[in-house]
Amino acid sequence: MKKILIGYPLKRYSELADTMRYLTASYKVVMKDYDYDWLKKNICRFDAVIPNMNVIIDDDLIIKARNLKLIFSPTTGTDHIRITKKAGDITVLSLNNFRNKILSISSTAELGFAFLLALSRKILLAHKDVIEYGRWERNRFVGSQLRDKVLGVVGMGRIGRKIAQYGKGFGMKIQYWDKATRRQWKKKKKLNELLSSSDFIIMAASLNRGTRHLINKDSVGFIKRGAILVNISRGACIEEKAIIYAIKNGILSGVGSDVLEWELKDIKKSPLYQYAKRNPQANIIITPHIGGATIEAWKQVFSIVFNHILKKSS
Repeated sequence: MKKILIGYPLKRYSELADTMRYLTASYKVVMKDYDYDWLKKNICRFDAVIPNMNVIIDDDLIIKARNLKLIFSPTTGTDHIRITKKAGDITVLSLNNFRNKILSISSTAELGFAFLLALSRKILLAHKDVIEYGRWERNRFVGSQLRDKVLGVVGMGRIGRKIAQYGKGFGMKIQYWDKATRRQWKKKKKLNELLSSSDFIIMAASLNRGTRHLINKDSVGFIKRGAILVNISRGACIEEKAIIYAIKNGILSGVGSDVLEWELKDIKKSPLYQYAKRNPQANIIITPHIGGATIEAWKQVFSIVFNHILKKSS
């Protein structure tokens, strides 16, 4: 029987049992939250791998993968798959190959908007103050409402469009920066124009050569003073040292990030992580790349992955 490695703890959730049933009938399934060393020793055992987002799959691993025919990442971003040499008969897929089937998934967009709400109202800081110090002082956490504020969306793809719709529902004014044109929203031709006129900025762009360090030491100077920045794209879309400069100098009043530039190596080396840890009073929220981690999204995503695998093996 063919073997498949799944880098996600799907058995932990009973809601996903039906999604798994047909796959386990055709494959010997190994689920493991593996690290690089384990994968290097064991990748030779598997015919297919559904990789997690924490370990980079590189050429050294592929050399060991003598039985491997398929790598299918249940993600749109593929910065954790870095194969530069020819992979022989190995097929590499991601959700980008099935864009029409994931249009309805809203999990990452919802998280992005949750960041906007939490940061604008200083919810995490207020919670910590109540729990850690037993204080009940509302005047310490005067926030800002979203209505009539300008929401700047960087990247108006599937996720960006959903965020724009949420913003409209909250009475916000929507503008965006993207190569594509979405006629229902106001387009800014230059990123710096969007940065200078947005009260809230949300990064929803795919990572590529053109979007790496979109927000950097040069562009932070254009950010509207007091703005809030949220990153739900990829860590490398933002130069973290530049963001810290903006926080220290009052350019940014809040930062939310579901991704870190160092998350595929060591998050403790991340400048944003280090700054947030040293400054717990700062209006910063960091989450461990949980954008797509909902039961509903996983049901839909893994159904796509498993159906493709079973179709190809039949």
